[in-house]
Amino acid sequence: MASVPTNKRTITLNDGNKIPVIGLGTFLSAPNEVTNAVVAAWKCGMRHFDCAQFYQNEVEVGQALRILAAQEPDFKREDIFITSKAWNSHHRPENVKKALEQTLLDLGTDYLDLYLIHWPVNFAAVEDKNAPTGIKLEPAKDGNMLLDTELSIVDTWKAFIDLQKSGKVKSIGVSNYRVSHCQKIIDETGVVPAVNQVEAHPLLIQQELLDYGKKFGMHISAYMPFGGDPSRGGSQVLGNPLVKDIAAKYGKDAGQVLCSWGIKVFDLDDER
Repeated sequence: MASVPTNKRTITLNDGNKIPVIGLGTFLSAPNEVTNAVVAAWKCGMRHFDCAQFYQNEVEVGQALRILAAQEPDFKREDIFITSKAWNSHHRPENVKKALEQTLLDLGTDYLDLYLIHWPVNFAAVEDKNAPTGIKLEPAKDGNMLLDTELSIVDTWKAFIDLQKSGKVKSIGVSNYRVSHCQKIIDETGVVPAVNQVEAHPLLIQQELLDYGKKFGMHISAYMPFGGDPSRGGSQVLGNPLVKDIAAKYGKDAGQVLCSWGIKVFDLDDER
């Protein structure tokens, strides 16, 4: 049994930085909802907050952090871990910088603990004067997304490497990358992502990525550990009868069971 409480446990990434094993995801959280959730999560001991440019609620996450800084004597920026992600339409090197600067402004911080490339797909960079960065998030024409077919995922990864060197980002990684994507950027830059964040739960174990991550020292981080949204094609795990039975057997709730499964399978508990 771990001697360190789960909400205080960390693992060491391949660059030497430490990431908390459990984080609060902010995807699909409404603005006011996410502010309240971040404040409540911090008060419960949560120290990792997972954000993204595409979620369009980083301003409200930043508001929560300002509330905590003003009201909680024990709150320190250096004691929390903030992850964010650059969206597909901001993959050109000059737009990667714009995305990061906007995220830092919205969150009210001068650095990120972890910055990820959200998806291995390049949308076209279409001007939008109403967008915070001047670039449209989802450029579409006749119902089809406009792609940037001239840009390589390697170019975006090189821009991330430069951001890490600048000190504005402590760790860099990717999200939703397959083994082939990871191998390409490693082969052409020699830099292994610290993290690959993917959907993972008992119905989507991601064994190939787990094995690959261990080989290269790349941490596989699970999002939607309770399962995806069935209306969006995801698998609902939280309400699975077997999970409910296991929870009842041990006097826990289904969320605790799934968190424990994830920590065990993803080998996140190296601090005991």
